[in-house]
Amino acid sequence: MLTKQTIKQQMIDDISQMIIIGTLKKGDFLPSIRTMGTRYKVSRGTVLLVYKTLESLGYIQGHERSGYLVTGGFLSAASDPKPVRSAAVTAEKPAEEKKNTLEFSQWLGCSNRVQLPKHFIRRWCEESGTLSLPTGGEQADKNDQLLKKNLCRFIRISRGIPLQPEHLFLLPGLQEALLLIAKSIAATRPHPVLLIEDPCPPNIRELFECLHFTVIPVGVDDQGLRVEDFPDSGADLIFTSPAHQFPMAVPLSAVRRKLLSEWACRHDALIIENDSFAMLGFGQSVIPALSHRYPDPRIIYLTQLSELTGSGMNVSCIVAPRPLMQTLRKLAPLLVSDIHPVTRSLLSAFLESTRFMKYLTSSMQSRRQKATLALGGLQYLPDPCCNGQENASFYTFHANISELPEGLLDRYFFPVNLFRHPSSADTHSNNTLVYPFALLSCNEIEKINHQLRLSQQRSAAAG
Repeated sequence: MLTKQTIKQQMIDDISQMIIIGTLKKGDFLPSIRTMGTRYKVSRGTVLLVYKTLESLGYIQGHERSGYLVTGGFLSAASDPKPVRSAAVTAEKPAEEKKNTLEFSQWLGCSNRVQLPKHFIRRWCEESGTLSLPTGGEQADKNDQLLKKNLCRFIRISRGIPLQPEHLFLLPGLQEALLLIAKSIAATRPHPVLLIEDPCPPNIRELFECLHFTVIPVGVDDQGLRVEDFPDSGADLIFTSPAHQFPMAVPLSAVRRKLLSEWACRHDALIIENDSFAMLGFGQSVIPALSHRYPDPRIIYLTQLSELTGSGMNVSCIVAPRPLMQTLRKLAPLLVSDIHPVTRSLLSAFLESTRFMKYLTSSMQSRRQKATLALGGLQYLPDPCCNGQENASFYTFHANISELPEGLLDRYFFPVNLFRHPSSADTHSNNTLVYPFALLSCNEIEKINHQLRLSQQRSAAAG
């Protein structure tokens, strides 16, 4: 059993190690004392002692009303101070360009598809002169490398996965990443066969079917993908979401992870590890990735940023086995578009900014608040059997669809059968529902809870 002193030392070791290796950079704000207390399940007093210890060691410094920020550790080149534009240079910007930049920043700030802080977007647009940024050449390559470096840092912070920038392949979105993977597999393996989770998003299954893959659905239960149901004939590719499967909201068990690895080796199959629904975490034990080290000879690691930044600023990342990476790079110019230079520059600036850690922990706090509210409302249903993690964006639960309050189905709650392969949709209960609460505001969730509570009261009165 971990003692209070052991947990305190673990927290000190975790944070100091992240500072020493550069995961946390000079100027980053640490999560609030309340947040860290929740993450490690300790009192605020214990967290304060940890922060004071780190402050005495020179790693961090406290600032009244702002919190604690990193002051020590080895700094990367990306954290070098940037030259500040002089007032004279700023004044020289043409009035028309200033107007266009302001309108562009307002559009980004008002777009529901962009979740980055509005004040950061506006300040960045004003200081960078974003509309006059070069779109190609040496500057674009530098921005690309900087974005990769910052993405590796974010993935290490949120998922605990160590990646190197040179192994990262960036694309504008998840579908383009899957298209590139599918065409690369089809170029090297005739008549490719894909084993895919059932249920899963239909657009993923349909993409492979359009590219003439033989798609074989494999069921998902409370232990994740049913590896024991894989065909004896083998396959070329396996699609799975081991950390948090959508829409069933379950992780792949340790036993099945082992079976999956053994089966893939035995049949010379590659695994697409979709990590898109397990992105928000810090300072806690997260559900691990399939491999301890990437590139892995059997695994294509795939994730995206839309849960953090919004779909309008999305970037997807691939880390593939080295032989496959060569094919990916060869086919990429023919199949996918480049990441917009504004997206590349803005995301890179945001991920390396001193406010990023505050935004990440604030997003996690908001997610937990919504998760708690949503779970509270579902308790008004008889035996909802909820699945899901508080850092993910959705729950799965059971309910009698005919007894749900009017207006909730297909607006806030969606039948899991919508995501099943057509051949199996009719054989499963349609009373399992997905609740994507992270897409809603707290007020919307509270209104749903009110409807569920009234429905329960009416049922009790009728009974």
